[in-house]
Amino acid sequence: MNKQRLFWERYMPALVWLVILLSLILSPGSKLPDTSRLPGIDKVAHFSLFAGLLFLFLRASNHPIFGISRKKITTNYLVLGIFFAILVEVLQQMVPNRAFDLLDIAANLIGSAAGTICFYILYKKKSKLV
Repeated sequence: MNKQRLFWERYMPALVWLVILLSLILSPGSKLPDTSRLPGIDKVAHFSLFAGLLFLFLRASNHPIFGISRKKITTNYLVLGIFFAILVEVLQQMVPNRAFDLLDIAANLIGSAAGTICFYILYKKKSKLV
């Protein structure tokens, strides 16, 4: 199989998830549904979006043809996840009806860790999902 084609096939779900994440996190607050009756749902959303993001990027990179060690991939994605978790919160300050929130950063970081752990649990079980 062509390496470039394999790259796009493996990374497309992660890239689509990234676009969805950015469109939700950087949408004006007035464009999002009212969640005031569901306390904490915002944190669940941040957690879920980042867990999915890290899981999908780790899954995409999990192919011997790319020739990168799993440890290096994981380290790089976790560092990028930390940077990205903070960056999107800083950017939210510039979006109408959105604000910087340290608890959102915490949810993003915990979600990133959970996505990584989930990937490795499934990897060790030799799941077809990874």
